[in-house]
Amino acid sequence: MLAIGVDQSLYVVYEGRSFGYGHAVWPSPVLSIATIVRTPADISHVPESSNLETKFIFREDSFDPVTRIRRGRLYHWQDGQSMPSTWYVQPHPAYPRDQFEAANSNGGVVKKNLFGWHSWPAFRELGGPTSRALIALGTKDAYTLWRVVDIERIVTGEDLLTLRARSALGILPELDIAAIPEDGREKVKEIIEKLADAAYRAGPESIADLARSAAQWCLGVWLADKKGKPELRMEDLGALVRRLEDDQLKDMAMLIGRFHSRAKPNERERYASRDVIEADAEFALASIGLLLRELAWAK
Repeated sequence: MLAIGVDQSLYVVYEGRSFGYGHAVWPSPVLSIATIVRTPADISHVPESSNLETKFIFREDSFDPVTRIRRGRLYHWQDGQSMPSTWYVQPHPAYPRDQFEAANSNGGVVKKNLFGWHSWPAFRELGGPTSRALIALGTKDAYTLWRVVDIERIVTGEDLLTLRARSALGILPELDIAAIPEDGREKVKEIIEKLADAAYRAGPESIADLARSAAQWCLGVWLADKKGKPELRMEDLGALVRRLEDDQLKDMAMLIGRFHSRAKPNERERYASRDVIEADAEFALASIGLLLRELAWAK
């Protein structure tokens, strides 16, 4: 089982076939604090700080900024494992020459205290490339969500993950603030901003929930202005749908509402419907974008 160790003083990286013995990885790879997100509640497990006493580390092997695709490996800190722990490693090229001299008198290795993690069997633990789990990279105040799109076993015995960034880019259009009725304008802006933020950070159920709220408020504000009835802003999405004359708007709003109900366990049980998945969340986002354009509220 491959393992990696990090020297906290210089953040240089070592790797080895067994825990506690290794050689330098140079240039040092990009390492990110990682959290496995299987349910929306798992977001609360994203670490508060970048302290190396973290359960998962993602080692980046490549990143394409155009397609927002990342490839790399996950390592985990085993329960009961001390941090840092003693490693015997070959001298690192980033260190002064005197370390090489010390190693020459100690069988070619030096003793160091490193933070270490073992390679993690992602294919087995996540259920293969069709996994619904997300990977959060970063700390609580600054993290991004990534979808697992492929997992393959490489010659070292490790599982190489291909990740695609969760993004709202190109889905939610820029609001034309002046076109939105003044009564309700600020809340429209607020709820769309929350939805855009959720597209980067939340699970599919949360996105479906926020999409429904966005559809309800946007349609309520639009109908209230069109019919001169401010009380329409308070009506539920279902009631607003019945007032719509445009069939396309009706269909979009009804579908967004359906995904919202599927996020509720009692509704899934009642109608034997499937769980909300990533593709549903993407569709909900696209529907809100289309709704904003149909209302002429987008640039």
